[in-house]
Formats: sequence, structure tokens, C-alpha cells
Amino acid sequence: MRTEIKPRVPQVRCYKCGSPAIRSLCHHCWRPGCVTHVVPMPRSGAMLLGREGGGRGLGTDASHHCQECGHAVAGYPLALGAGGLGLMTVGLITLLLNPVAGLALVVAGVLLAGWVYLTARRRTAQRRSGLPLALQPKINDVRLTERLGVDITLAPEGRYTTSLRPVEGDISMDLVFGRPDRDRLNRYARKRTSSRDTRFCAGCLVLHGPVDIAPQPDLPGPVRLLEGTTGAYPVFRAEDPHASSPFPLALTYRLAREPVIKEGPVWVTPSLVAESDRRALELDIQWVDLGPRDKRLSLDVIELIQLRYPVSWGNVVKASHRAIQSTSAEDCGGPEALRRVEWRQLLPTEQQRQARQLKLMIRFEGKIRSQDRVSGRLEATMKGALSGLEKVRLYSSLGGRRDDWRGAAIRTGIEADFKLSLGSIRYEDVLIVPEHQAREDDRNTDEFDVIPNDDMVIELTNALSEDYYVKRVIEHPPRSGGRADHVQRYWDIAGRRYDGVYPIEFHMVLTGEEVHRGGIRPVAGRTKITIVVQGAYTNDEMKARIKGEWDALHDLTRDTMMVLASRRPKIDAPDAPPGTAHNGSSQSAHNGSSGPAHDGLSGPARNGSSGMGADPSRRRLLERLGKMDEALVDGRISLEQYEEMKARAEQEFGDWEA
Repeated sequence: MRTEIKPRVPQVRCYKCGSPAIRSLCHHCWRPGCVTHVVPMPRSGAMLLGREGGGRGLGTDASHHCQECGHAVAGYPLALGAGGLGLMTVGLITLLLNPVAGLALVVAGVLLAGWVYLTARRRTAQRRSGLPLALQPKINDVRLTERLGVDITLAPEGRYTTSLRPVEGDISMDLVFGRPDRDRLNRYARKRTSSRDTRFCAGCLVLHGPVDIAPQPDLPGPVRLLEGTTGAYPVFRAEDPHASSPFPLALTYRLAREPVIKEGPVWVTPSLVAESDRRALELDIQWVDLGPRDKRLSLDVIELIQLRYPVSWGNVVKASHRAIQSTSAEDCGGPEALRRVEWRQLLPTEQQRQARQLKLMIRFEGKIRSQDRVSGRLEATMKGALSGLEKVRLYSSLGGRRDDWRGAAIRTGIEADFKLSLGSIRYEDVLIVPEHQAREDDRNTDEFDVIPNDDMVIELTNALSEDYYVKRVIEHPPRSGGRADHVQRYWDIAGRRYDGVYPIEFHMVLTGEEVHRGGIRPVAGRTKITIVVQGAYTNDEMKARIKGEWDALHDLTRDTMMVLASRRPKIDAPDAPPGTAHNGSSQSAHNGSSGPAHDGLSGPARNGSSGMGADPSRRRLLERLGKMDEALVDGRISLEQYEEMKARAEQEFGDWEA
């Protein structure tokens, strides 16, 4: 059989049975006890031996004693006292038979009982003479705060470290002596004919719960006696006394064993706001619940967030959550003076409490440099004690628990000092090529001698699909132009290309006019193409890639449109075949290759007829449908667009055959 001893966190228990349910303390030895082993003096004993307290607050309270310190009469004095009472009883009965003998027995019983009573009073007075003056100060406030210090560092290479400092506890008490306490001193001095400067006891402070406190000079353990001398307080002076005197008490302690915190209790992470021209900083503040699993401590309020930043950043233009900015710079020993901005008493919303996250944004006049550093301090408060302490109770100078106050406020404070380098912070901005002013310039729009129809769109999307992902192709309904035989066409093409994990988006707008000469098929037209490229970048190299992507798209579009323009024969040529309405498709009538088209393009070197002597209109219809099938399968057009384009093509070629 193996026995394993597991250490337990100590807590205040009954000195006799070990129960944690402490009801009172013995006011002689101040040992804690349960309701069974530390008991109040009964009324009969108080009447016999006298009360130990007097005045308001103590005059009606019973003194509490353990079994070893009780004032009860026991042993042979108790037997003699009982014998004296017995003699008195027998003497009273004998008086009826023999007055002389009965009177003698009564006198003997009275003398014996009186001797026992005086002896008990004398012994009790001797034991009480060594006790200090019992006082009952008024309790204004009692606070217990445990502070967890955190040092946060973000190095220029991106290493984030969090180190914890030892937990320190503070107990502050605001007690006040008043006139009832001065009256107690007056009675005490008259009875003992002693000076007014005497020792007093104002009760006892007890820390309840599993808390392991390292012994300190002013707090040796979880039980702390409140005592002093009356000469230190003006309220006890014989001449010209004050109406009241404060009795403040400040105690500090440290834990014998530090709590295990696997993760940092709080994180402060800086980042540069995207698209801010390096002028906006965001602080991401995150925290965790601390303490045992069954008694988790949740954040109550963020009392202070202080940020110190270089003077070169200028004034704060805008900040979230009503920040307070300093008007002067401070010399903190660094290469550059620092300015300060603060937030106080921040109450997280319910959503922020659930996410355990709060974000602050600050925008400055100047630019934020990558070699800059920021520092600051964060102070937050959690309800409860990190050490596991549950309650703070005060007991009177007679040992009874005081219930005439609202109880102590128990909090855990987090004090985080941070120093953050911005050298490893990624700044992400968005570049749009061309810029807004340039997009309004017609010189960034290319114009081609190509009829704006479905063939052109399919040829262009096929070329784009080799290097880009085409997300959508939207065709808007045709509209009438400025002349009766002109029709305006409009397409919207969008897609992207990935540079590593960062996408570069493009948006292409195709507009143009078709020229009709009596038929439904256009005989001429021109197409304009505008290209806009947008992408996020974090450095100059990525910014140059976005600009280069616009150039590549521009070259690809221009080459594709020039090929289409070269395939279209001139309409006024005397030998122009009837297929001039299609960009380059008229060449297929003179192509002698046989076999089906194998890539959907209508160029002379890539599309053959379906057979020698086949109807040219029928062959062009099949080529058109094949290209639309490819576009539908690749996802470049929707099913609705496919049906609409198919119906238009069948109507167009049907009318041509007719």
C-alpha cells in the first residue's frame, strides 16, 4: 500500500475540532473556535462575576472563551459553594425545630458560600487585570487588494515575452474611535487609578479561506490582533479631547506559494491600422480569467491605460473611448522625449467581456516609424482574491463576530508595464492602380477597333483565365446609342490573382458601340476598356508588384484586343465575306483545315470548319455555342447569361441564314 501526502493550502480552523466554520474567538488567547468549542459566557456567570465589557456596543455583548480560558467556577471551590448552599437550606429547615442550631447552620452556609463567591470574583479580577482595555471602534471601510505585476516586452525581431512579479496583498482599514470609547477609558482609569495612557484591544482581524500567507512583521498569519495605546489618539486626552480619532491600519503580505498561471493574465498587442498612411495605432488588449476553476475571477473594470509615444508623432487627432492627452512632453531617459495619452475607468461591454478583448485606436498627426517604440501601463481590477481568500471578518474585543458593517471589498489588481517595439509590426495598406484622379482621366482607357459582342468577351476571359481567377462576368442590357443605328454594350469583369497569400484584385469595365446597317448583326464597332487593380501591401516590394500587375493586365488585354482587331476584315472591302459581323470569324470560311475546334478560339490558325462545303453560318453558330459552353463550365458566366447569349446567337444566325 502506497501513501502519498498532498500538501493542502492552510486556512483558519477551530483549534479543537478543525472545523472551518469559525463562529467566535476566545478573547483571552484569541484562538478561533466553532460554536461548540468557543462559547459565550452565560448570563448567570455574567451576573455572578460581572460583565467584561461596558458602554455602547459592548455593554450587552457576552465575552467568548475557550475551554481553557473560561471563568466558570470548578473543582473544590464549586464543591464548597454547593456545600454552603446546602448548609443554608438545612439551617432554614432546622430553624422550625431548633432555632439556635438552625441559625448556626444558616450562618455557616452563608459564610462558606460568601467565601467561595469572593474567592471566585478575586480570581476572575486577577485574570482580567492583565487584559487590555476593550474598545469598540466604528468601522468605516475595509479593503483587501492583491496585486499581480506583469512585465510585457515586444522585441524588434517580434519576440513577445510576459514575466510575472510576486503577488502582493494590501489590507487597508478605516476605523474611528469616538465618545463611547473615551467613556470606557474614563471608567477603566477610575477603577484602576492608573494613567490614561494604557494598552487597548479593538478586536481581531481574521482572513477566512484557503490562503497561504508568508509570515510578515505586521501580519504573521491569518489572525491579526488590533491593539495599541490610548496615548496616541487625541480622542482619549483628559483635556480638550477631540470628538473622534481615526484608527487607520495598513497591512501588507505575500503568498508563501505563488499561484500557477500558465498564460499571461493580460496581453497588449500593437498594430498599425490599415489604410491609415501609417498614422493610426491600434492596441489590442486581451485578458484571461484567473483563479481556481470553481472560483474564476472575471475582469471588473480597467482603471487605467497609459500610452507613452514619441513626440514626432504629433498630437492625437482622434482616439476611441474618450482619451486624455497630455500637453507637455516628458523625458523618460530615451533618445526622444515622449508624450502621454490615457484612458481611465473603462467598463467593457458584455460582448467584450465574453470575448475578453478590448481594442483602442489612436490616430496621430505625424507618421509612425517602424523603428519607434511605445511604452505604458495598464491597471485592471478583478472581483475576488487570486490567493483563494474568501472573506475578511472583524471580531470584537470580547471575541464575538461583528456584523455591524457591510463587509470587506476583496479585489485582485493587475498592474502591467509594457514596452513594445514596432519594428516587427506589419503595416498593411491598400493600393489602387490607377489612383482616383488617374481613373477619371481618359488616357487610362484604351480604345480598340473591335466590335463589342460576346465573341470579344469570351476571347478576353479565355486569355485572362490562363493567369487569373475570373470571379464574375456581368453583361448589362444593351441600350440605344446617340444615333438610331448605334447600340451601346457594357460588361463588368472581376477577378483576382494571388501573390503568395495576398490577393490582388482586378476590375475591368468593357464599354462600346455597335454599328448596324439595316440588320440585327453589327457591321462595325469600337470597344473601350478600363482596368483597375487593387491589393494590400506591407512593404515597397509588394507595392511594386501591385503596380506591375496593372501593367501586366494592360499588356495582356491590349495584345488580345489587337489580335481580334487584326482578324476583322474591313467592311468597305469589295471582297468582304458575309461574316464580317464577327471579330475574326470571317477568316474561317477560307480555312481548309478539317475537324472540330479544339480550344474555343475563333482565330484562323486555331478553328477549322466542321467539313468542306459546310454552311458558314451554321459553322459559326456551332463555334459560338462551343465557346459559350466553355465559359459556362469554367464558371465565367452564369446559367442565365448562358441561356440569354445562346438565344441571341441562335436568333442572329437564324436570321442570317434566312
